Amino acid sequence: MVEKILPPAIGAFIGYFTNYLAIKMLFWPRRPYYLFGIKLPLTPGLIPSKREKLAEAIGKVVKENLLTEETLRKRLNEERVRESLTQLVDSFLKELSRNVEGYVTEFLRKVEDKPLKEFVEPSLVKEKGEELLNTLLNKLNGKEVRELLPESLQRELEALIDEKLEEAAEYLAQQVKKPEFQELIYTVVRENVERLQAVVPFLPPAVYETVTERITGLVVGAVEKNASNPEFKAKVSKWLWKKTQELLSRKVKIEGKTRKRLEKLLEEALTERVEELSSKPLKELPAVENFIRGELAKLIGNLLEKHGREISEMAAEKLLQVIEAELPVIMESLDVENLVKERINSLPIEEVEQIVLRLIADELKYITLLGGVLGAIIGAVQIII
Repeated sequence: MVEKILPPAIGAFIGYFTNYLAIKMLFWPRRPYYLFGIKLPLTPGLIPSKREKLAEAIGKVVKENLLTEETLRKRLNEERVRESLTQLVDSFLKELSRNVEGYVTEFLRKVEDKPLKEFVEPSLVKEKGEELLNTLLNKLNGKEVRELLPESLQRELEALIDEKLEEAAEYLAQQVKKPEFQELIYTVVRENVERLQAVVPFLPPAVYETVTERITGLVVGAVEKNASNPEFKAKVSKWLWKKTQELLSRKVKIEGKTRKRLEKLLEEALTERVEELSSKPLKELPAVENFIRGELAKLIGNLLEKHGREISEMAAEKLLQVIEAELPVIMESLDVENLVKERINSLPIEEVEQIVLRLIADELKYITLLGGVLGAIIGAVQIII
């Protein structure tokens, strides 16, 4: 009985053991062994000795058969990928909306060394500035001076004039004694006499000169004589008050040559100022930086609040289009074959063994068992023969 059982059993053991040993020798030994300086055959095992070729072959398979442009393009066009990308963009936009001022501040901090002209076109600023100046001049034209002053400032001005009227009268009395003031009176009188000369041209020039001197003397004398007279002071005060009210009631006229000159001066000043500011870095213009921060944050916030979903969908769609269009460049940059090869070569041989075993563990087990079965069959055949 033993003679009939022993050959199949020994054959099964030999077949199982040889297949088990052959599979182990795929990975073992993991390093070469030497005897008297001669490398022993079958050391290291098949996979450790052919590791680089294995990595290269796997990388090539992944590039040519698994991770191809066509595969990626097809996956990108799947609805779930589009929806996932839209949700990703939407999540970012919601985060941006919650902290829009923080993101804008971070952005400005990164570009604060750049000149202002990189953010705002100087010609556009100049154009808008000229439009603003033109609008301002149109609004000012035809308005009374008092309309341009705040009511509080008008009240302060009137109170100041009312308070200083008597002092002004005394000041006038003191100034009239000075040659400069008398020369001023003479000039004013002379201008009026010249107008008379135009109407009555037949009198000798000496007459007009005499009249001018006499009137100037009368005015100066009258002021000196009545300088301390309360009634004179009251008249001067009344006159000053009247002139002040006339000034405040006078309408601003910005038209014709006056307007052209004023526009030219303002445009030149604006151009000079814009050129000066445009070349300065943003960090040296805190007022401008704060304005840009506030307006940009407000603009982005309003857009995201009212059209966030549309922006998400459009951004996701454009992003997919860019990825699909640039897919060849992306694949070339990634260099999938070398990426896989380098990754496999960088792993410890133990991890490579575990990866291979996880993939074909069942198949190797069946191969081992098959060796035992075949050994048993061969043993049984020997008994029969």
